[in-house]
Amino acid sequence: MTTYKEIFGKYVKNYSSDPSSDIEGQIWYNSTSGTFKSQVSLGAAWASGGNMGTARRYLGGVGNQTEALAFGGNAGAGNLNATEEYNGSAWTGGGNLGTARYLLGGCGTQTAGLAFGGITTVNVANTEEYDGSAWTGGGNLGTARRDLAGAGTQTAGLGFGGYVTGQVANTEEYDGSAWTGGGNLGTARGTPGGAGTQTAGLAFGGKTTVVVTNTEEYDGTSWTAGGNMGTARYLLAGCGTQTSGLGFGGNTTVVQSATEEYNGTSWATSTSLTTARRGLGGAGIQTAGLAFGGYTGTAQSAATEEYIDPTLAVQTITTS
Repeated sequence: MTTYKEIFGKYVKNYSSDPSSDIEGQIWYNSTSGTFKSQVSLGAAWASGGNMGTARRYLGGVGNQTEALAFGGNAGAGNLNATEEYNGSAWTGGGNLGTARYLLGGCGTQTAGLAFGGITTVNVANTEEYDGSAWTGGGNLGTARRDLAGAGTQTAGLGFGGYVTGQVANTEEYDGSAWTGGGNLGTARGTPGGAGTQTAGLAFGGKTTVVVTNTEEYDGTSWTAGGNMGTARYLLAGCGTQTSGLGFGGNTTVVQSATEEYNGTSWATSTSLTTARRGLGGAGIQTAGLAFGGYTGTAQSAATEEYIDPTLAVQTITTS
């Protein structure tokens, strides 16, 4: 018979109280309670955060879970230039965009954000830079478009995909003042999810003439195929890095709540959003993501959700 020592590499230890441990699957005997115990994973989860001041869809989002930035979008009755800043619990108003627009791209941080492209009544090429209080004009995109995604920083940004008169594969790189052309996506698409940096970007999902699962990875020069998403969708949000990405929400033929994690090779299904929505904003990293705004299929949403890294908890081992 195989022993625990042979499987796990350690003997079952005897403690009078539960030890501090961060090793999933570790087993010990608690002599005080007379029980065997183990560390088990509770799994990842989305938890409610503070609502946005203005419910909106098709907005831009950048930053991290405790310092996020939301800007632009559409409230149903018109386009928005409103900016909001998140501190990990509540949203407060920031400086307005110079150009009200929606379906725009974004990247960077709360104090060094970048907004580009989108649509007013026409596709625009406008780029704006945020310094933590106000937006100022930057260099225009080479191709005016909406439905594009972004990655990177204010001084090393990446914009890719989108819609002009049809879906496009264009990639552009920003150096803090001007955009230059990069390598085209392998699959032209609009409203994909985006994550990563200018030299290690990630594009996933989106829509050609159909909704797709395609993932592509950028190395600063060209895109190569990565592992496909489990759920085809567009108008989704993303965050994280090329080797540790997070994709959530979106739309297929219905509004989605599905969440998936990328490890640089393949996607794995994780815990779904509490509120299914498309056209939402995203920020953060894979283990601490942020979802905000969007459209539920019936109304604009102000809901904010925080993605929590899987945690461990002590569980008593029983025979049942």
